[in-house]
Amino acid sequence: MDSSGKRGVCARIDVCDVGTCVSTRSTQREFDPRTSGGIILIDGHTKLYGLLAHPAAHSLSPAMHNLAFDRNQINARYLAFDVTPETLPTAVNAIRDLHLGGVNLSMPLKKAVIPLLDHVSDFAQKAQSVNTIVNRDGELYGYSTDGVGVVQALKHHTDLSQAHVLLFGAGGAAESAALALSDNGVGQLTIANRHVEKAQNLADRLSALTQVISLEDEAAVCAAVQQADVLINATSLGMQVQSELTPMPASAQLRADQVVMDMVYDPLVTTFLSQAKQAGVKTCLNGLSLLVAQGAASFELWTDTQMPVAEVEKHLAGLL
Repeated sequence: MDSSGKRGVCARIDVCDVGTCVSTRSTQREFDPRTSGGIILIDGHTKLYGLLAHPAAHSLSPAMHNLAFDRNQINARYLAFDVTPETLPTAVNAIRDLHLGGVNLSMPLKKAVIPLLDHVSDFAQKAQSVNTIVNRDGELYGYSTDGVGVVQALKHHTDLSQAHVLLFGAGGAAESAALALSDNGVGQLTIANRHVEKAQNLADRLSALTQVISLEDEAAVCAAVQQADVLINATSLGMQVQSELTPMPASAQLRADQVVMDMVYDPLVTTFLSQAKQAGVKTCLNGLSLLVAQGAASFELWTDTQMPVAEVEKHLAGLL
């Protein structure tokens, strides 16, 4: 209903592609989720989802989820909201008050949000990290799809129950990955981190057979690389400002049959992945595959439908 009291008025946005607005204008046309041809219709029934992050403007999540909503013919939109730890309680209340369908969260909000929720999944409690909130009739449910994304991406390429995984890092991303791998019965896990005590604290919480080594012990790292079936970079080394850095020694000997994953997605080909490709490794997974897998898990929690993963990943790659 608009200011004149008329029903059926919705906003029409002509777009060239998801996230690229060319013009906006009002129309009397009723919402039809089957509409195609680059026209997005927003009406009083449009469900809103979003990202809570600081900063938020750089995120690929709106492009990912809005494309998925369109392809699945779901009357919903996804926006990015710049939220700091100080404003997080207000933002969480707004999810209820404005009847948002749900949100994603990024660091440093993932742990801070836990006491603000009504329900938290067992895995998210164990990880002490929530990256997905689902609003069910005003009750907020918290989940973590971070580690789930790692497992789903790897299952397409290896039998985790028989795999020896070498995980670089022991921070938030590594923690979620390690917990998910352990819960999904990974054969063996080695955690390589600069601070061994932090890695050991993580290892002590896992049910999987786990070894801890120091990143500063080059010989130990090289030996672990040779023994591993899967290698995962869960550090920030390789991101834009550190694009030339890698946690893996240049002297490390890789095998063609290994699976190498980097959780960094910008750049798409990091120094870590370049090392693997140059060594002839056939299966190299960039962080974009992981980002989409995590997003797909959130999307399914919200909509009970599956994200068109291949199309979404191709679209996002074109934005980087």
